[in-house]
Amino acid sequence: MAVGKSRPWTKQELALLEKHAGKLTLSQISERMNRSQSAIQSRAQRLGLSLVIESADAHDAWLCNELYKEGLSIAIIAEKMELSRRIVSNIVFRG
Repeated sequence: MAVGKSRPWTKQELALLEKHAGKLTLSQISERMNRSQSAIQSRAQRLGLSLVIESADAHDAWLCNELYKEGLSIAIIAEKMELSRRIVSNIVFRG
């Protein structure tokens, strides 16, 4: 099995990783960046970034609830708030 050559990380990719770490799932970050999950995990570890999704603060939770009341879907709210769908669902349906 041939081992592929890894491509260098750009400044833009590193900024995106820092922005999304802890807010989006590993799968979502991987999809947005067109990088493997293992590459993202490895780079995050080297940068000291946690990929554990953090809970939303009180203001974000309030805003998610208000947007949902206005008729926006969980997916749209998650995209706008840069949170995972799971977090938004938990906020909206569990409080």
